[in-house]
Amino acid sequence: MNTPATISYAGYPFDTRPEIERLIECYQRTGKAQEVSFRELVPWVKVGERATHYLHSYPAKLLPQIAHFFLAASNISEKGASVLDPFSGTGTVALEAILSGKSAFYADANPLARLITSVKTSVISLDSVREAYSRALQRYKKSRSSTPPDVINIAHWYEPQAIAQLCRLKAGIDTEIDGPVKDFLRVTFSSVVRKCSLADPRLSVPVRLKEYSGRRVKRKVSVLECFSEQFEANCKRMAEYISLERKYDAGNFVGSDARKLELSPGTPLPSGTIDLVITSPPYAGAQKYIRATSLSLGWLELVKSSQLRELEDQNIGREHIPKKIYESFIGTGIADADLVLESVYKENPLRAAIASTYLIEMKAALQEMHRVLRVGGRLILVIGNNIVCGKEFMSSEYLSAACQELGMSIELKLIDSIKSRGLMTKRNKTASLITREWVLVLRKDN
Repeated sequence: MNTPATISYAGYPFDTRPEIERLIECYQRTGKAQEVSFRELVPWVKVGERATHYLHSYPAKLLPQIAHFFLAASNISEKGASVLDPFSGTGTVALEAILSGKSAFYADANPLARLITSVKTSVISLDSVREAYSRALQRYKKSRSSTPPDVINIAHWYEPQAIAQLCRLKAGIDTEIDGPVKDFLRVTFSSVVRKCSLADPRLSVPVRLKEYSGRRVKRKVSVLECFSEQFEANCKRMAEYISLERKYDAGNFVGSDARKLELSPGTPLPSGTIDLVITSPPYAGAQKYIRATSLSLGWLELVKSSQLRELEDQNIGREHIPKKIYESFIGTGIADADLVLESVYKENPLRAAIASTYLIEMKAALQEMHRVLRVGGRLILVIGNNIVCGKEFMSSEYLSAACQELGMSIELKLIDSIKSRGLMTKRNKTASLITREWVLVLRKDN
């Protein structure tokens, strides 16, 4: 690796331009995707805690080192550039964009993800947070609140004692004035909600923890103790974020649908105003984001239990497709994909329909990214390939073809192994583990 040039602002000490130029030259000379380790490409970004990245858990988070590598390159974007992630999750790209001195724009269908992103990209006074925390604890001690919010199957996931304590703590937080400080407490509370449940902490989607020989399920937990520990940890994270801060603006929310980016309802994000898009969209057969966050969505009263399915249906990559939709084969307009999907359809029409719908909706999202990108701007697409009914499903190739149809050219293809079990997930027996990520660098030519 070439020795990186230094950069003069906190959080981003080096310019990765030389390494990106080397990789582009190798790719264009050989035509082969370059195998890399993003952890090794930016060794100054240590694995683990960094600013507010781990304020709250979330399935299949983008590796911060991937975002950092591209945001640190002066030939990819300049300081002050506009950076968009239309599938932001909990804001890994948004946070790194802000740390790099750029303007962050983000969108996501999950209201919990949007709340977490808002908190982790805001500079929040720790003095104000601690004062609010003390007030919430005082209210907790006095509270007799016992009516829980609409949490799906609440009696299955919690012991009665935990429900009672969570109700009292929620009541103590809810009394706070709406704003960033209250949202900080709500995000901390949301982390506790899962920890105090009977769900297996090793799995992203809630599955009740089972007792077996050698392991007993901890039935009694102290909600207040868990909340206090999480609060202190989150305060340390915010303190580090503040220590890296020069003059940060919070991320800009641009809607809940990657296919329709809006500054406000009815006001589209203007065309040609984004310099760089870095995004890791849902994979075709990887994660159930709404189900994975269903307990927090209920406790925070972001979504009623009866609305979870409706919210899931708004997500690209969903599993539930009405049978009437796939009574005949659904073509995507991507020739190589349709050859595979026609074969899958003969064996399993539902799985074919899920994959076809995914590609059709991703094409719409890519079209919207192309619209808001300026000419010469770049799209960094992080995606995984997998197996559908025994057939290799090359999402990276299919989405690359869709981008080229829109008027983008491929500058670079990279492959990185996935170390996190959070991404190595499959939905069912017809899918497969995703063990490598493809990173495509595309340029908008017209």
